[in-house]
Formats: sequence, structure tokens, C-alpha cells
Amino acid sequence: MRTLNKKLMTLACATCLTVGMGAVACADTVDLGYGMNVETRNGVKASVIDSVSTNPNLRTKEQNVMVNEVNALAAKRLGEHIKEVYHAEVPPFQGKVIDGYNLYQLSGDSALGHHTAWLVNYNVNKDIINYSGDVATQIVNSVMADKKAEKLPDAKPYSRSNAENFITSLKPISLDQKSLKPVMEKFNTRVNHDMNTQLNLMAIEGKKLSPKDQLATQEVVDVLKKIIPNFSVQAIDFSARPYTSKFGVMQAMSIRGSLNYDGFMLPGSLGLYMLPQDEGLTIQLLVTEDTSHDYWTKQLESMYSLKALKGGNK
Repeated sequence: MRTLNKKLMTLACATCLTVGMGAVACADTVDLGYGMNVETRNGVKASVIDSVSTNPNLRTKEQNVMVNEVNALAAKRLGEHIKEVYHAEVPPFQGKVIDGYNLYQLSGDSALGHHTAWLVNYNVNKDIINYSGDVATQIVNSVMADKKAEKLPDAKPYSRSNAENFITSLKPISLDQKSLKPVMEKFNTRVNHDMNTQLNLMAIEGKKLSPKDQLATQEVVDVLKKIIPNFSVQAIDFSARPYTSKFGVMQAMSIRGSLNYDGFMLPGSLGLYMLPQDEGLTIQLLVTEDTSHDYWTKQLESMYSLKALKGGNK
């Protein structure tokens, strides 16, 4: 009996060690789009919430329809936004904006406890990058023409090497709460204006509905118009710098702050990672609680093998 107990104890210990080591060594795959993947590190779990492949052949029929509809709507809204903000007539956008996306919930553990985060991955097509560069050049040259200033040269067409060179030329930035205050005041004013504009459009479109739906739409508009003036975003820290990674040059940004409503504050952290690829940009947005900011920053640095560059082509 004693021998059997000893064997069972040995087996149990071996099982615990195997499971424990497996938990530490395991890695989940994060899809970066365009055929590129990266594995999580240090036992971090990545659960897929939603995913649309950049490869049309790997999508369902419904997903292909959805991507086409999103691109068509984005192109329409883009033209309307440029006219509203810059009062400029620009060529209509014809091309793709988004090639695919992925949404993950990340989870991991440290001595401080359990950490979770949301990781959103967007694959932005080079069509919109080229269009944005051309339109920006056109608008700037139009404004500067009145001042008889020298025209800007045409923007370089997007390529991975051009994008990496541009990122490498960027200098590191670090801003504290005092420096960010006037920036956030302008940002909140703009958000307030844009949200009210959308609500006005929503009310106008609602008039085409049945009387019952008109009433429901107007009630929603009225409630949101009371909420918006009391809503704001605060930032207390911002940093950005170029990095080298296992995939090439990347740009990483981090902002810490809070969402505020009528005295209530929800602190949080946003991380932005941009990776140039041949077909376009992979943009990742990391959303987490402020208390987990340092944990997730280190996890993604490890996942991508990030090494800071001095920037400014140095």
C-alpha cells in the first residue's frame, strides 16, 4: 500500500510539473494580417473574439460582403469629412481602406495579480495611405498658394521601405499632463462638435421613419445631447518612439488618462503599434486598465522583441 501511495504521489507531482511547465511555455497566436503571425510570451493567453482575414479566400461570403460595404461607407464618409473640415474639393477616393481585422482578449498573471486587455488589430490598405498623402499635399499647397510659398513635392507612394524610413526619421516624444492639457481641450471640443453633428444627422434621417420609430430616435438623440456636454477625455502621459522588432521597424505610442462623465472617472491606458507591411499597415490598439499599463507594455515589448531607436535617422 505504501509503495502504491508513493507511486501515485510521484505521478501526481510529475503531472503538476508537466501542466505547470506547459502553462508557462504555451503560446497563443495573434494574427497580424497579410500572412504574418506572432506568438504571445510568458504564458499570456490570447482569446479570439472576432476575426476577418486579410485573405479574401479565407473569409466567408458574408465577411467579404461586409468588408466591401465597410470600405464603400468609409470612402463616402472620408470625402464628406474632408469637405466639412477643410472646405476643399478633392478627388473621390477609389480603393480599399480596411483589408481585415482581429479582436482579442489578452490575459496573463504577475505577482501583482491577474491582468486583462483588449487587442484590436486593423490591416489598413496602402490605397488609403497613398490617397491621404496626396490629399494632404493638395490641401497644404492650396492654403499656401495665397502666401506665395513654395509648393510641397508630391507624396511618395506607399512602400514598406518608405514607411520604415519615415518611422525611423521620427524623434521620440514624451509629454506630461501640463503639456497635454491644451491639446486635450481642443480634442474634446472637436469630439463634442462631431458627436452633435452626427446626432443632428441622426434626427434628420429619423424623420423618414414611421411615427413610432421617429419618437424612439428622437428620445435617443435627446438623451445623448444631455450626456455629451458632460463627457470628456483626460490624458496625463503620452509617449511615442520608433523601434526595431523581429518583423522590422515599428512605431509604438502610449497614452494614459481617463474617460470622465459628470465627476465619474474611468482610468485607462491605450497602446498603439504600427507595423509596415508590403500591402499596407498593420495597426494594433491595446486597451487596458491603467494599473496594468506597465505589465502589458512589457509583454508586447517581449512579444515583438522591441528595441528602441534613437529616431531622427540617427
